Amino acid sequence: MTAAAPDDQRGPNLRHYIMGLGLVRRVVLFSAFALVYLLAVLAGLSLRENTENLTIIWPAAGLLFMALLMTPRRLWIWVVALQVAVELSVSAFHSDHFTILEYAPYALANSLDGIVGASIASRIMVDPQIPGIKNVLRFIAAVAIGAAASAVVGAFAAAHALGGAHYLREWQLWWAGNWLGSLCIAPVLMGWIIRFRAREFSAPPAPAVEIMLIGGALLAMTIWVFSAPPSRITSILDMPFSILALIVVAAFRFPPRWSALLAAAVALLASYYASRNLGPFAGDPSAFVRVGAAQLNIAAIVVINFMLTVVLLEMRNAFSQLRTSEERYRSFIEQSSEAVWRVELDVPMDPNLRLADQIAWLHAHAYVAESNLSYLRLNRQLGLPEGDARLWRADVPWSAPFIEHLEAASRRGYSMDGLQFSVSSGSRQITYITGFRGVIEAGKLVRVWGVAREVTELVELSDRLRQQQDRLRQYARELVGAEERARRATAVDLHDGIGQQLVGLAMTLDAVAGRATPEMRLLLGEATHTVREVQSIAQRVIADLSPPGLYELGLEPALKWLIVYMRSKDNFQVELSIPADDAAIDLDLRVLVFKVIRELLRNVVKHSGVKAAKVTVTHTPKELRVVVEDLGVGFEWQLSLFEPRAHGFGLWSVADRVREAAGEMTVDTGPGRGCRVTVVFPLGEAKAATRTTKPQRVASGLRSGRFGTL
Repeated sequence: MTAAAPDDQRGPNLRHYIMGLGLVRRVVLFSAFALVYLLAVLAGLSLRENTENLTIIWPAAGLLFMALLMTPRRLWIWVVALQVAVELSVSAFHSDHFTILEYAPYALANSLDGIVGASIASRIMVDPQIPGIKNVLRFIAAVAIGAAASAVVGAFAAAHALGGAHYLREWQLWWAGNWLGSLCIAPVLMGWIIRFRAREFSAPPAPAVEIMLIGGALLAMTIWVFSAPPSRITSILDMPFSILALIVVAAFRFPPRWSALLAAAVALLASYYASRNLGPFAGDPSAFVRVGAAQLNIAAIVVINFMLTVVLLEMRNAFSQLRTSEERYRSFIEQSSEAVWRVELDVPMDPNLRLADQIAWLHAHAYVAESNLSYLRLNRQLGLPEGDARLWRADVPWSAPFIEHLEAASRRGYSMDGLQFSVSSGSRQITYITGFRGVIEAGKLVRVWGVAREVTELVELSDRLRQQQDRLRQYARELVGAEERARRATAVDLHDGIGQQLVGLAMTLDAVAGRATPEMRLLLGEATHTVREVQSIAQRVIADLSPPGLYELGLEPALKWLIVYMRSKDNFQVELSIPADDAAIDLDLRVLVFKVIRELLRNVVKHSGVKAAKVTVTHTPKELRVVVEDLGVGFEWQLSLFEPRAHGFGLWSVADRVREAAGEMTVDTGPGRGCRVTVVFPLGEAKAATRTTKPQRVASGLRSGRFGTL
């Protein structure tokens, strides 16, 4: 069951309208309801079978149902009070011996009909103004339940008043009369209320001439069939089936409001003549049988008409929406700058075929069933004849990628994105990116949608950007090389120039001090000490600019010097493991590895909170691996990826330098778990192959959230 909408949102805005009225207008509105209800009650009293006063149809039930459905619940008490007052007044006027205790149960039974029916309908009919077969069925069920509840009380009062009448028979007649009253009157009122208060949900009007012709024929046929005496049935035209045929025609031709109005008119006319013992059902001697047959016939006419006209309207609306959607779709596709085409298979293909058989199947059974103008322009750019536009050719650029990747596409439901192809147009190469979507029905491939977008400008921009990036990398390498050469030259100049001069100066001061007086010897000793300090500072500067032994002796002596240097300067212990033979490491890589290790150790000194680390260097013919690890505080590497880069060399700069050398850097760390940095450089043929492929990946090895990659 569909969830109900809030009480103040039901009906075509009538509840808001009624609540917005002033007191005077509300009084006028309720007075009009009382007057119309009075007429409906009088009409119902006139539609009684004349021998036992059995009501055939009670139109007031439909009026009360609609009044309650369209009125806010806080005002139901006034509607019900007016209904009871009208019915008791009419009963008092018609009866010679009126008592409230005798006639009140009838009025209360009708009140129960409207209250129960409207309460159920307001729960299960989400949008009464929207025509739909679900709403029709819910409406029929709601008024049927309301009439059944009403009949429980009304049949008891009738059986008691008639003295010995059969309760079940009275219940059936009361239920049928009230149910028919709601089925006849409520759809008419709802249809016309929607027409005037919610036109967006209303069906378009029918031709007036057609309404007059079919409506006139329907009413004339009803009078012909039901006004005849029971014995005058001489042809099929005298049977109610002819009326039902015209009702079906009206349902096909008219909107629900007109069709329901004609059905209600037929029902009231048929009830009127049946109450006068006329028509095809008046021949039975039992009043219960006569009334029941008439009610059954009227119910068939009303229900069939109501359901049929709403179903047809729903179908027309669905077809209209489908047509509008198709027009929008075609307009969108035709005007799209993207090439769109649909490949159909005249014989669906089994996806379990071998790859070669699938390709052969596509060659034999695939064809372009639909395409837009952009696709046709693609054909013209390739120089294909116009007659070949509907042929699905595997050799054309936009189909070839699909065939090339058919094996991978078959594992994805014959869908593939991001395939690229190019078409030559004069001296220019036009690049497209294409995607395919397969449609599988009953386990077989029946069609493939293709779409292609021109990305020439993006490709050209990407190429230019890549060239600029390569140029910047080359500039960076040249700057780094120039910087390293300048550092080396500066270190050599300091060592061979200032360093040698300081050594000579110290020796001269020592020689002079040996021949000087005691007073001068003291001054010369202080000068010699100062020279020694300057010499020590110069040596540290030279070591920072160019580590001793790195160029001449190799990586191992330079790292050992670094360990001694950090132990004396920072009181930091480093455990070093490095092979003695590093001849396979060229000079540039040797310098880079030394600087990477030095920077990583500096980070450990600054941030780890420990006074020890381990450095392991290993190499094979294909790679050089460096591991720097500590047992310090660690850090959240993934979060640090999004933080601003620190000044200086740092991990970001280390990663950039490693990437420039075609290496990979992996960081394994976490708060409280220390840090392990692994740097891998390719050697020999692996290095050449890596530079040829120009890898864009900097690092790999994410594992269970422990590794962060750069």
